[in-house]
Amino acid sequence: MKSALKTTAGLLLAPAAAAGAWATAAAVVPVLARFDVTFPLLGGALAGLLLHLSGRGKRPYVAAHELTHALAAVFSGVRVRKISVSRKSGYVLLDSTNAFISLAPYFIPFYTLAAGAAYALAGFFWNVAPFRPWFLAAAGFTLAFHLLHTADVLSGPVQSDLKKAGGPVFSLPLLVLLNCLGVAAALKLLFPGLIGLKPLAARVLAAQGAVYRHIWNGLLYAVNTARIYIGS
Repeated sequence: MKSALKTTAGLLLAPAAAAGAWATAAAVVPVLARFDVTFPLLGGALAGLLLHLSGRGKRPYVAAHELTHALAAVFSGVRVRKISVSRKSGYVLLDSTNAFISLAPYFIPFYTLAAGAAYALAGFFWNVAPFRPWFLAAAGFTLAFHLLHTADVLSGPVQSDLKKAGGPVFSLPLLVLLNCLGVAAALKLLFPGLIGLKPLAARVLAAQGAVYRHIWNGLLYAVNTARIYIGS
């Protein structure tokens, strides 16, 4: 019963995820196009893309993936018994799990948060302003690393994490929305003056509302057409 409810929720959420991704991309692209400001970020992202295309970086991704599972478990009050990481795979042995723990590595950019925490911490002791371009490059590299590896993993065989969270039909739309939110939040933190979260949220909600209206109108049209044919 619970699985059926999550599958239904995923089907209902899918149009919102598609509309949210489209609206977020439409808002983010003009921000990234401000090359005079975003060049370090884009340079780092390009380096992340080249690394991904080279086929390297698998083990660091697996390590981040499993550590994120473990940190999400600790945050949820679940005991972590063992963490294992190899070049191609890994696992975390937990006392229990939930959807947040299972899906956390797919929407939380571990290395980006680590780079941000290190930069913020350094700012308490030194003047880090001269190093901001390098931090932006690191943020771009780690965000690209996260997004590319996540897309690569999710495009393959269905991961056990998604099954544990409620199945791919439920998990994938949710992950699309969470990653859109993550990208928007990251850009807001990195470039506060270039993007507004309230206008973006309004744009996303408007796009989602339009999609659901089209679906509803389509269903009404189909039902009314069926009634006409049945009545005749």
